[in-house]
Amino acid sequence: MTKLRGLGRATLLGAALLTLSYLVMLAGVIAGSWWVFALGAAGSYAMDALLLHRLHNLAKLIQQIRLGITPRGLLRQLLVLGLLITTTTATSTGIGMVLLVFLLLFCLQLMAGIAARMLRVSRKLPIVTRNIDLGPLNIPDSPPMPLVREPMSRLLPLDAFLVFGVVGYVWFGSAWVVAAGALLTVGVTVLGLLMLVWHIRRARTIPSADRVMEFTQSWLDSYRPEVVLYFSGSADSAYQANMWLETMAGLGRRGIIVLRERVIAAQLAPTPVPVLCVPASTDLMALDFGPARVALYPANTGKNIHMLRNPMLKHVFIGHGDSDKIASVNPFSKVYDEVWTAGRAGLDRYVRAQVGVRPDEIVEVGRPQLDSIRTDSAPNSVRTVLYAPTWEGWTDEPGNTSLMDAGPTLIAQLLKARPGVRVLYKPHPFTGLRSPLARTAHRRIVALLEEANRAAGHGDREDPALAALDRRLAAFDDDRGATDEAHNSREESGADPGAVREVAILTEEWHRVYWEGRPDTAHLVIQGPRPSLYSCFNQADLLISDISSVVADFVATEKPYAITNCEGITHEEFRVKHPTSSAAYLLLPDGEGLDTALAAVHLREGDELAGLRRELRTYLLGPSDTSSMSRFAAAVDDLYDRAAALRPLSPLGGESPAELSRP
Repeated sequence: MTKLRGLGRATLLGAALLTLSYLVMLAGVIAGSWWVFALGAAGSYAMDALLLHRLHNLAKLIQQIRLGITPRGLLRQLLVLGLLITTTTATSTGIGMVLLVFLLLFCLQLMAGIAARMLRVSRKLPIVTRNIDLGPLNIPDSPPMPLVREPMSRLLPLDAFLVFGVVGYVWFGSAWVVAAGALLTVGVTVLGLLMLVWHIRRARTIPSADRVMEFTQSWLDSYRPEVVLYFSGSADSAYQANMWLETMAGLGRRGIIVLRERVIAAQLAPTPVPVLCVPASTDLMALDFGPARVALYPANTGKNIHMLRNPMLKHVFIGHGDSDKIASVNPFSKVYDEVWTAGRAGLDRYVRAQVGVRPDEIVEVGRPQLDSIRTDSAPNSVRTVLYAPTWEGWTDEPGNTSLMDAGPTLIAQLLKARPGVRVLYKPHPFTGLRSPLARTAHRRIVALLEEANRAAGHGDREDPALAALDRRLAAFDDDRGATDEAHNSREESGADPGAVREVAILTEEWHRVYWEGRPDTAHLVIQGPRPSLYSCFNQADLLISDISSVVADFVATEKPYAITNCEGITHEEFRVKHPTSSAAYLLLPDGEGLDTALAAVHLREGDELAGLRRELRTYLLGPSDTSSMSRFAAAVDDLYDRAAALRPLSPLGGESPAELSRP
């Protein structure tokens, strides 16, 4: 029941239609009605297509209860045999022949499934790359991915020719339609199997894993990287690596991005920096990164240990945002040589936490991602409030997020505020990952905003210009999805500055069209990578959030912000516990304090915390007289020089002979 409650309306409707299609086929068998059966069969094939391409949540659920594509296909074939048996003109020989064709078909499909698996295994390289020339490896073209991915989902529905051939026989009694259906079904399946076998033979030219790793080492020896951005994480955490790509590209040193998960490599944004994804720990630890002396880590994950063991590197935790959360002072941080924070607040945070990170190991480098943040007023005729709560976290500590305790209440009060305000709601990507209550609160907020838009006459409408930009941006990802990893790594052999620049231009244009195409009075629910969080900052006059890096980043705008105190402690205690709230308008879960925060937005003289915010900005993010990018690059150069002095480089870029001779 819990799983069913978590499904959307479209998914529940799909489940009902899928069940109905098989009940209709059963009714056709019982009644001996060919047209009733044909109606149900057509519905079942349509639902198979929807489950494969649209209703992914439902597909996962029915797979878990053993009703995947194979049981559904066998049940459909059993029902069509039942329809044939009820036909008075059908002979036992004819029924037996149809049954034999179904058995032959299943054997062919099973062989195709095995062949597809063999092909996937044979073409899976031990690495995934981008901007690295793999030409010498002679990787053949990718097989057709629809046939390789979930082959049974593509092959099993091919029995439609035979199924409707039987229906045709029941309809007007001609055996040739059954024979034609059988020939078509078997013929198309054999064609798919032969195609797979042909690609398996071609895949024999792919070099062995050992040869690929030898080539990778040879490339590293010639490229001679100096700085490594190392990242490991779940599929939902790719944004943590993406936020550092522009910074890596802006360094004055040869950089390389090292990933551990194939799914992250697929979701990585365009970058001119070489990308090397090495899933196996043994493969990674066998690689020599030559003159590289600095490794940067955006996240604390278990797989970091595989790079941390490299004594030639100075290891630096750079994180993916500063906040007062306990995660920002993770004791794991003491394994790094240095911890880089945006401003003095980060240093003080570690000193207070006493988790083993010494003050002399902490370096203030600013936040390069915030250099483009605007500090002027939002360009809207109606004051805009951005509600960006963090997610519920892995624990049930009070105050992790305001979403459940205060979210719907705050939104309801904002919608009733006078003068009126516009609401932008941007939840954390992990929202609802662990807590059903968080999912319920999220849906309630979405419903409130949609209802308010309908009342104001703001219906959903298609924006042709935005849709065109979406298609152009999606093309960069769709091209990769049409082929497999090996093919993509071969094709993306060199950094294409034009492509990276085009994506940047298209993304900027997308944001312009998006914001200009929405009425200033329309409330927006913003999920996914676009619009970006920072573009939402530029549109907002007030931020309402929780203790998270979102608050520290928004302080760069110097605009008013509010934090909801859901911890059951006094505001004074809250400010002491969370320094980022020292210049915030504090709210209670029932919305108390919201009027004061809104007054700061509507009346300049009502903004009593403006001076404190300017001071806090320097404390959290460092001085604003120099760019964060220049400070970050200087920190990289300084650490590299210090590390190289300890581990001298030979003329070839590796360890010096003297270093190699040391025990």
